[in-house]
Parts: sequence; structure tokens; C-alpha cells
Amino acid sequence: MLNNQVFYHGIIRKTIVGFGSLFSNIYIDRNQGDSVTGATIQRVQVPLAYAPKEKWLVRLDSDPNLENNTYITLPRMSFEITGYTYDATRKTNRMSTVTTGTGTTNQNKVFSPVPYNIDIYLYILTKTQEDGLQILEQILPTFTPEYTLQIKQVEEMGITTPCPVILNSVTVQDDYDGDFQTRRFVTHTLSFTIKTSIFGATTNQGIISKVGANLGQNEDFSHPNQVYTAQGDVINSTVSSENWLDNF
Repeated sequence: MLNNQVFYHGIIRKTIVGFGSLFSNIYIDRNQGDSVTGATIQRVQVPLAYAPKEKWLVRLDSDPNLENNTYITLPRMSFEITGYTYDATRKTNRMSTVTTGTGTTNQNKVFSPVPYNIDIYLYILTKTQEDGLQILEQILPTFTPEYTLQIKQVEEMGITTPCPVILNSVTVQDDYDGDFQTRRFVTHTLSFTIKTSIFGATTNQGIISKVGANLGQNEDFSHPNQVYTAQGDVINSTVSSENWLDNF
């Protein structure tokens, strides 16, 4: 390792799990007659998975006779990480530290985190435009254009930091061209950026519990030594009649 210390806080994993939890409880309604005011005859939960969009398209195209259940599971959503970018605008002093006490004699310390942006694409795959619009309207009002997640990034130190999730853009692709044997896919692609911070290794060090200060004497040695001792919240003062030269 670069610093001969193995560590793993799972920060990126926690951030991705937190992002997925935002979209894990989305439903669409099948209404009778009018799609907006008609009576609801079915409510379907939209499945969510971590996978590229192309993975589901290949699975759907590989079943031309509708012999399995892959096609009828639409609509569904998936998301994937597309990149990591260093964010210099959020950089702080690298020598600053975060310290937490773990008892009366020891404390944990970690240096300032490194700011990174995680780029994520969320895909919404549906058979009809109506299904896609239902899902989209449940997502867009949450982001204005960002939503802040609270992520516990360093468990052993109890460090929790806000991670803004920013919605950058929304694009749609409707594959309606082709003959009757060609399936129609309506794909909405939402581009997100998560601003997170990556912490390094933690170190454990002792706590200074007692301090003594000898103020010495004035120039003509007419005053004795004044010694202050601080331990906890108690400060003691003692006076010595000896000159400091007597200690040589």
C-alpha cells in the first residue's frame, strides 16, 4: 500500500446504496379508461437494479417469441457509475484533521477528506410513454436540482457528511420505428452527480491529560519559580523558594 496501512471505509459503496434507495419504492398505476382519472385496477412496483442499460436491452431482444418473463417485467429501472472526478472547488487544507475521543486515554484522528464527484446514469425502461411519464413525475419534483443525502462515511468515528445528489439532465429515446415484429422501448436517461468526500486511514493516539508549566523568574532573580499544573478541569499553582540557578 502507498502508506503501508490497509483501510476501507466503504464510502463509495454507502453512497451508491443511498442513491439507489431514493428510487427503490416507485409504483405506477394501471387505470381503467382515462389514464389519469380512471379507477386504478392495478398497482405495479418498478424493479430497480444496478446494471447497464445495454444488459436489459440484450435480454429483451434475445426473446423474440416471448417465452420467458423478461419482457413482461417492464417497466424497470437500472443505474450505473460512469466516472469519478476530483472536485478542486471543495478542497480544504490537507493537514486539517478530524478528531473524536474514544475514551479517557485515546482518540481517533483522520485527515481532511478528498472531494470527489461520482457520475451516475439512471435508466427508465418502459413499453409505453405513459409508464415512463408516471415514473418521471415521481422523480423530478425531488430534485431542485439537488437532493442531499446524509451518509455515515466513517463508522468508527461517527463521521456523517451531507452528499448532494444533483440532477444534471434528462433525455428520452423512443424506438417506435420498425415493423410490427420490432418491439418498442421508451428509455429515459437521467444524469446525476453525487458530491462525496473520501477519507483516508484513521490513526489512534493518546490524550494529553496532565500539563505542567514553569514560568521561571524575573531578570534579577528576586521572585521564586511559579509552577502551574493542569489535570482535567483542575489547575494547581505552587511556589518554589529556590532560584532556578540553584538547580544547575
